[in-house]
Amino acid sequence: MKKLLVVALGALALASTAQAEWYVQGNLGYSKIKTSGLEDGGKISDKTFTPSVAVGYKMADWRVAVDYTDYGKAKDSYHYVEEYGYESGKVDLKARGVGVAAIYDIDLNSAITPYVGARLALNKIKITDHITEKKRDSIENTVERDTSTKLGYGALLGASYDLMPNLAADAAVEYNILGKEDGVTVKQYGVKAGLRYTF
Repeated sequence: MKKLLVVALGALALASTAQAEWYVQGNLGYSKIKTSGLEDGGKISDKTFTPSVAVGYKMADWRVAVDYTDYGKAKDSYHYVEEYGYESGKVDLKARGVGVAAIYDIDLNSAITPYVGARLALNKIKITDHITEKKRDSIENTVERDTSTKLGYGALLGASYDLMPNLAADAAVEYNILGKEDGVTVKQYGVKAGLRYTF
């Protein structure tokens, strides 16, 4: 994550020499976190709010932004019947990340500006599994925790509307691969809206 920040901050520093327009942006999103590739065909799938903040610069029709995104939480439960008992559990997944996005504004010479973008991120994913196992006459409760940092990537498509010379409303759809490990993929997709202030 530190290396990604160094690269991003270096790019922002170079932009200042090119008379870039600096901006800050805040978004609130509603998205779905979903996994694929879990054992026994199981999956985590849940909807959550996704707030984010970003700082960036604009040069001509291009923008580069560094963002912090809280992808939110996802929960799921499972129950397996075995020969001499059962296993059940509740899984909690939390994810957040720091990303760098390259965005191209499609200039229509109007107050509405559509855009497309791509994003790379370092994401911290935490999974907690509360397990209950019953075997014959015994019941055992355990908690398993796993935290990892993964490289993720994604794409976004949106549009902004100029409310004032320095203030724009923004709305977008996004799709992100938050990370992969041991054949398991964590995905996030949804919509977001917010405000962008240009200095």
